[in-house]
Amino acid sequence: MIMKGKKGLIVGVANNKSIAYGIAKACFVQGAELAFTFLNDALKKRVEPIAQEFNSNFVYELDVNNNEHLDSIAEKIKKDLGEIDFVVHAVAFAPKEALENSFLETSKEAFDIAMQTSVYSLLSLTRAVLPILKDKGSILTLSYLG
Repeated sequence: MIMKGKKGLIVGVANNKSIAYGIAKACFVQGAELAFTFLNDALKKRVEPIAQEFNSNFVYELDVNNNEHLDSIAEKIKKDLGEIDFVVHAVAFAPKEALENSFLETSKEAFDIAMQTSVYSLLSLTRAVLPILKDKGSILTLSYLG
């Protein structure tokens, strides 16, 4: 149980087939206490049962492109869990039209949206949770091939 006593935030779990789910399961099996985030009500309906599967009541709304959400997430987690040991950033998004066409047909606007959400959000999230991340805490991010 190498994760016993560790607390972590899983951002971006979509369903029980996602890589983030597999990471959460491995952490839980090894003793970690977990918190989860969801983007919207549709995803909340998927994430809450996953959190329950891992004995977690800690499920927070988080749009990584919303500064108000980012500004408040650390305070909410600190209230419920105190400091955390790790964060899993499993966030990826691209507009539908960017995925349907050739990569070379991707508009600058669609590319910017994809980069903001899938890449830059790692920095935004890290800044947001840094005050509650323990010394020598870890941040894991996943990339996505569309």
